[in-house]
Amino acid sequence: MEPEYQTVSRMYERLLLMIRQRNDTGFRLAVTDAVLQPRNPFESANKRRPKTALAIAISLFVVFAFVFLYFTLQHKG
Repeated sequence: MEPEYQTVSRMYERLLLMIRQRNDTGFRLAVTDAVLQPRNPFESANKRRPKTALAIAISLFVVFAFVFLYFTLQHKG
């Protein structure tokens, strides 16, 4: 019985297939884990809420943007 040699392109296809089949890896999962609160394994149907620090930072950014726009667009009379 002879060993079956794989080409680089064939191994690359197999690697991509294995990565796509795994749901616990990937850039999207890394970003959602960084932005959202940890999952509750006992209540998997509940939606994950944003982390508190991120919610405060986004709120402050929106408030500062509105203040900036208000004073920028205010008519000098």
